Amino acid sequence: MFELFFSENTRFTTWGFEHIGVVLVSAVLGYMVIRYGQTTSREIEKQRILNLLGIFVSTTVIIWTILEVVRGKFNYKEDLPLVLCNFLALTIPIFTFTRNKKVYELILFWILAGTVQAIITPDLQDGFPHYTFWKFWIVHNGLVIIVLYATFVWGYRPTLRGLFRSYIGLEIYFLLMMGINTLLDTNYFYLNSKPPFATVLDLFGPWPWYIIVAQLIVIPYFLLLYLPFYLSKRKSFQDNTA
Repeated sequence: MFELFFSENTRFTTWGFEHIGVVLVSAVLGYMVIRYGQTTSREIEKQRILNLLGIFVSTTVIIWTILEVVRGKFNYKEDLPLVLCNFLALTIPIFTFTRNKKVYELILFWILAGTVQAIITPDLQDGFPHYTFWKFWIVHNGLVIIVLYATFVWGYRPTLRGLFRSYIGLEIYFLLMMGINTLLDTNYFYLNSKPPFATVLDLFGPWPWYIIVAQLIVIPYFLLLYLPFYLSKRKSFQDNTA
């Protein structure tokens, strides 16, 4: 089993048995964690759970990076924590420990838009039990659970102003990745070429058109993600004034 943890198997298949299984298991675990947070009356316990989630996700990225370096597999062109989900995972304790609402709004749309897309179309080759398999799913599913925990346990909600701040933050990240890609001859954020597996970017045409189209649809996409929160807020307001 220990050897299998390090042995590349290149058997992961999008929406195969392992993919469906890990999504279902993560959904159940996420529900259990969120439900426990909702039912416990101890505020310190709610905060401890959020802190542990943040530490767990962030530490997973650090351990994976160390393993890649030790095994001589580390490639700065692909493995720096600059991919959006890895960057979020590495820095997520900033939110989990501070519970800053502006940070929540910033990362909520990034995670719901980007991380969920990665769960649907994973950039993953090795299946269970390879350590990259564990890292990928802990990071992506963990990020989703964290923002949903903040939403349903702490009652955090995004604002329209926060949506636009999130968009501006994403554009800043976009520009930084353009500079880093130029400097290091890399392809972070897939700005120089599309990923070698099927994603929604395939619908947007060849380079550089898929980048332009993606930029144009970010705001409508964020607004679509914001819609359930807006409708819920509006319904709550109507109920309170009825």
